[in-house]
Formats: sequence, C-alpha cells, structure tokens
Amino acid sequence: MPFENMINLQVRAFFFNSATDYLPYYKNFDISIKKDARLLDILDKIKAKNPDFSFPNKNIILKVNNTITTANITVEYVVNTLGKELKIEPANSYRSNNGLILNDDDFMESFELLAPYASQEDKAYYETLYATHYASETSNYNRQYIGDAVLLLASKMIHDGNENKEAILDAISDKFNGIRCCEYENNILNGQDHTKTIAELKSMLTLKDTASFYDKCTFGKRKHDLSSEEFTNANVALYVGSREDDLDEVRNLIRSNAASYVTFDKSTKLAGQTLMDTHFEIAHTKAGRMLLDAVDSGANVLVCTKRDVTLFQDALPSCERIMGRDIRLTIISVHTLKELCTTTV
Repeated sequence: MPFENMINLQVRAFFFNSATDYLPYYKNFDISIKKDARLLDILDKIKAKNPDFSFPNKNIILKVNNTITTANITVEYVVNTLGKELKIEPANSYRSNNGLILNDDDFMESFELLAPYASQEDKAYYETLYATHYASETSNYNRQYIGDAVLLLASKMIHDGNENKEAILDAISDKFNGIRCCEYENNILNGQDHTKTIAELKSMLTLKDTASFYDKCTFGKRKHDLSSEEFTNANVALYVGSREDDLDEVRNLIRSNAASYVTFDKSTKLAGQTLMDTHFEIAHTKAGRMLLDAVDSGANVLVCTKRDVTLFQDALPSCERIMGRDIRLTIISVHTLKELCTTTV
C-alpha cells in the first residue's frame, strides 16, 4: 500500500522574529511525511503551511523534544527515538533572531579564548563542534558559559602536545563562566559522549569552591521522616539522574504502595551533583530546578538513589533560598522506600 511508508506527526513549532515579536510563541501542525524523509523536509512542510517559520539555509541545527540534532537525520530515526509528537525549537532559544536562525557570534567568541595557541587544524576541529557548543547543558543555567566545544578543543590541544598547556587551562578556567560551571551531558541525538574527556580535563585543574561563608551556612535543616501511613497517601516521584541501570523494581514498588507515581521531566538529568564543590550557585540552581520540577508535577515525596538522597536533603535549604520558593518535598532513599513498602504490606 502507498501509505505504508508514510508517518503522521503532530509538530509544535517555535516562532519568533526579533524585529516584530516581543516574545516567542508556538504553533501546531499535522504533518504527513515519508519515513525516509529528512528532518529538513518537515521544516519545509511547516514553512509551506506558514511562511513566517524561519530556519537557516545551511548547517542547520535545532532542538527536537529538548535534544539537539541536525536537519539531515531521517524522520524514521527521529520518530523511533523521540516519538510522533515533536516540539521543534532553536538550538538555543535565547539566541534566536528569527525562528531557528541563531545569533551565533558566541561560538567563535569562545574559540578566541584559545586562538593565540591554536593551529589551523585546531580551528577546523573546533568548527566541527558547532552542535556540541549549542548542546551545552550548562548554558541553560549560565548564558555566559563558554561552552562544551571549547573544552573539547582544549583537551585536544593538550593531548596533541601543545606547549602552552598552562595557558590553555588558564583560558578555560574563568571563575564564573569556565570549566568549573560544566556538568556535561550528551544532549545530541545519536551524538558522541564526551563525559570522560571533560572529566580528564577537569582533573588537570584545581578548582576551588566558589561558595562564600554565607552560602555554606545551613538554614533550618529539614527532617525527612515518613511513616508508612503517610507514604501510602503520598504522590511519589523517582529521581534517576544519570543512572542507566534498571529501576523498574523501584517504580513498581511506588506504583503498588503509594497513592500515585509521579513522572517529571528533570528526573533523568544531572542536578548539580558534580558542581557542589566547584560552583555553589549553579549546583544549587540545578538541584533547585529539579526539585521544583518534581513538586510542580505533583510530587510530595522524592525517592533518590545512593548518595543523592543525602546531597539533596542537605542542599534543600540553599536551593529554596536561591530559587526563592519553598520546596515542600520529603526526600527519601530507595532503601527507605523498600522499608516503607515492607511495612505497608
């Protein structure tokens, strides 16, 4: 049948023109397209339906369901990975000039940090990291962050034996916007993971804590005790973070014993764990946004694994102060969860 090769999509597309619009907005489109088409073909179909939709003529990167990708990827791969409901946005909404078209001056501005020590080969390598720069998770919390791409360039230059190692490390170590801000996550669809590379680069540096004495003061540390009766009436969420192991047993325990199992967007994102000793404000901002995401999704109990539970319990007062909101959330460990479930049986 001729329709077997077609896919029907629900697409929510980003619109913004800095010359005419005060704020961005979204429009919904029903798109029918061949499986072997490219993401670019979806963009063309949106443009045909609404001429105000804009995207670059070449080197297109964009964000689909919060994941960075290029326009050359196949529709079938996108659907198999992200589903048939697609939210299409600029790679960095803050830098949008017109739809998916970015003011990308910051990309080469970051290169200038290392330009005095870089060869033409280094520059050519950096230019291949365009998507990586705009996939930087830290940019969601610090708009002045230098970007993951320049960190990868620094690593390459050092491993290539560049004689300016100390100058290179110094160039990427700005107290507020440099590597101490970086909590790397691979946000590129089918992209290479650079976790190990950036961890090795961090290990070459002594990154001092940015926290002041006031920051380190604790304000009314909260108890996180929970009775079995309270648990059975609770709306419970699970924070996974970067763990890749199977937690279905934990999810099933929550579903079987609590009032409801709550899902939330940031449950699989890092939340400042690796930044607590190097960048206090961003660490607690990330943790605070994660905790509030759980609360705003309906949770009043959050289950965490291993060391995360103590970390988030201790960080909670500072998160509330930085976020400017009360975070009414009881944080417990998987071990405590299992004890409560045993009691409720």
